[in-house]
Amino acid sequence: MVAEVREPMLAEIRLAWWREQLEALALGKPPAPQPILRALADAARARAIDLAGLMPIEEGFLPLLTEGPVVPLELAAARGGPLFRCLMTAALGRPLTNAEASDATAAGTRWGLAQLWRGGWGLAEPRLVNLDPPRFPNPARGVLPASLCALDALAADDWARLEVGKPLARAASPARQWRMARAALGSQ
Repeated sequence: MVAEVREPMLAEIRLAWWREQLEALALGKPPAPQPILRALADAARARAIDLAGLMPIEEGFLPLLTEGPVVPLELAAARGGPLFRCLMTAALGRPLTNAEASDATAAGTRWGLAQLWRGGWGLAEPRLVNLDPPRFPNPARGVLPASLCALDALAADDWARLEVGKPLARAASPARQWRMARAALGSQ
């Protein structure tokens, strides 16, 4: 994990390698002999997903490896936005409309912020500035696929708890699992 590295330069090299591999796949080149990359390439090919859309995720990790303050909202948007747009494209099986892309970006950003709120960012954690939950619009629930609704529901639960000063629920608590199942089944 990027946050746990002891040698930031090695992590930067690893991130660059993944970005280059995604770029190569987006250009139609065969995947490198790496199991995760091969599985990703097969899944993307089967669903006509452009993996170039995942390349910006690198920007969501690099600030953890460099000096200076880390702005959580920017980090969350760089990590969650591209991921959720790609996942939503895969779930819908077609390119996203502008409204769908906007909703996926909003949900992905909120998910990325929830990951930051939960901590575990190693040496970068003290550099996270303004980690308070910002006002952020809720995505339209009818637009997100069930799998992303489930992840967004967990982030929304964290968000609501932080806004009223409650501690976050344990990651695998029964209440969080129930919230995720209800969201996935569309019963909010």
